Amino acid sequence: MKQGLLSLALCGLFLLTACQSEAVQEEIWELEAEDVMVFADGQTVDRWRGYQDGLREPWALYELADGTVLLQEDDVSGPEGSAAYAALSEEVQAAVSAWYQGEGKRYQPGLLLAQCYMRWQEEGPSGAFEPGRVSQWAAATAASEEVVYLTTTVEEAADPANAHAIRYSAAFDRATGQRLDIWALFAQPEAQARLALAAAAGDDPDVQARLAAAIEPEHIVFYSEHLEIDFPAGTFGELDSSYTLSVDYSALAGVLDARAVPAAGT
Repeated sequence: MKQGLLSLALCGLFLLTACQSEAVQEEIWELEAEDVMVFADGQTVDRWRGYQDGLREPWALYELADGTVLLQEDDVSGPEGSAAYAALSEEVQAAVSAWYQGEGKRYQPGLLLAQCYMRWQEEGPSGAFEPGRVSQWAAATAASEEVVYLTTTVEEAADPANAHAIRYSAAFDRATGQRLDIWALFAQPEAQARLALAAAAGDDPDVQARLAAAIEPEHIVFYSEHLEIDFPAGTFGELDSSYTLSVDYSALAGVLDARAVPAAGT
């Protein structure tokens, strides 16, 4: 009986020690930047970073002086983890990574903070406010023998109820890592290439003409079996939402240069 009581006591001591150990390993917050933004009414925003068990969290929080979190900003992620990128030579990987580092953020943190703060002023007193969030990452989405295609995706949610994403494409020479002009990948002049892409929208010539004129090359996203053309919200005055046009490569025979057509399954 005493042996049983001793076992129970030892188990209790072990659990207590474990709980104390867990309590020590709590998240630590570090002030990364003070007064990163000052609003018209004098309110300021600081940027904080969390460390869990000594490891840096891959996101930062923008907080008001009272501790209200306005925005969570995930760290920008480059294309290093994607398979097509890993297949490139070390020299080309270095060139591509350097280009992305030079590009930096494809969104405006200040604008998002202002939008979050305006929403907080409207919703904060009621306790219904939820912080906004923004993320940006890049990945290789397709490759031919001579070209590798990468896409940066930015997800913005100044209001979590109205999140949206926007994509930015870039093409690189697989031998040198040099960034390539998108229109140079087509076998026809830019004006004809635009019309050929827009033809996927249907037979209405007016619609085709409007789409062709509105195409931004950085929003032409290449995949192994097809490409997609994004028209962000606001591209067309009468539409307040985004629109994506999908085009099969079979429809671009003789339009897209053969060297630029991605290999299936890449």
